[in-house]
Amino acid sequence: MSDDKIRVLVVDDSATMRKLLMQILQQDSEIEVVGTAMNGIFALNKLESLKPDIITLDIEMPQMDGLQFLEEKNKKNDTTPVIILSSLTTSGSSTTMRALELGAKDFILKPSGSISMDLADISEEIIAKVKNWAKKGILKKQAKTDIFLSDFNQPGAVAQALPKATPRLELLIKPSTIKFIAIGISTGGPEALRQILPRITIDLPIVIVQHMPEGFTKDFAQSLSKMMIHTGYRVEEAENGKIIEPKKIYIAKGNYHLSISKEHDNFVLYLNQDPPVNNHRPSVDYLFSSLFKNIEQNCFIAIIMTGMGKDGAYYLKKLHDRGVFTIAQDEESSIVYGMPKVALDYGAVDIVLPLKEIPEFLNSKLSV
Repeated sequence: MSDDKIRVLVVDDSATMRKLLMQILQQDSEIEVVGTAMNGIFALNKLESLKPDIITLDIEMPQMDGLQFLEEKNKKNDTTPVIILSSLTTSGSSTTMRALELGAKDFILKPSGSISMDLADISEEIIAKVKNWAKKGILKKQAKTDIFLSDFNQPGAVAQALPKATPRLELLIKPSTIKFIAIGISTGGPEALRQILPRITIDLPIVIVQHMPEGFTKDFAQSLSKMMIHTGYRVEEAENGKIIEPKKIYIAKGNYHLSISKEHDNFVLYLNQDPPVNNHRPSVDYLFSSLFKNIEQNCFIAIIMTGMGKDGAYYLKKLHDRGVFTIAQDEESSIVYGMPKVALDYGAVDIVLPLKEIPEFLNSKLSV
């Protein structure tokens, strides 16, 4: 057993699922499954002895389910990252959001149908999320700080733009010209949004495309809204024909593209089921393309954050070249540095910021 491998504890009541997850994870030479557990009780007993770097957790288990396990784990002040394996159902959605509220970092949807065949289809996602969240957890332990929470309230200048970025802070000299913020985000997004949104103190509407399936986005919006009460912001799943309003955050509906049009003095949300873009619906590029085509003035900020692939990068470049101020999350704080990296490589970014400094930057530049 190698000390430098990522140590995984697999928790699932299905012996078949435990075996398949082990087979998938150990295809990667950097991963070692150090133990399995059939429910939360066994998992708690193994947590201290095995000292895993990350846990994959089923929700529905006998004697102690996934939510109860997370509650007990929190009582122990254990900070091991947890990834939920969730079913694609209404109940699966609500319990997954509750798991995120209890500290789970991310989730993976259990496919339906033939378990072995379907799990193989998402093996890349399973391995990527396990590796990236585990590495963030290991770094956190080594530094004895939380890369998401540390120094949020500490004074200091925002991060310097990287050499490939093209900072144009003069575009933000008149904050009153900025009417809303558009965010595109994917893998690692639920946790990242839970970290930054409560720290935004301006009144501007925020429109978010988070890659997430239908049904989950409504529960996600409700979960975020609960934690935003003290800020005055309300979080909603986007509705067709809705006029965006101050102090509102809109989450794109799963399985629907989201676009924005300007009608008179209003910005209006529209939903449709056009074909997927970059294999996603909702797609970040679809949202950004609507901003490029429908809104001529540069009256918003576009942000691209953690996520696998390249969705959003192409039209972020077109918006940037037109004079829209653009922000990308940095590599260190991204769970998967795909979408921001491609945008940076395209020359689509004004400034690159660590996750913790995005709200600080927005508050400092957009306060009227």
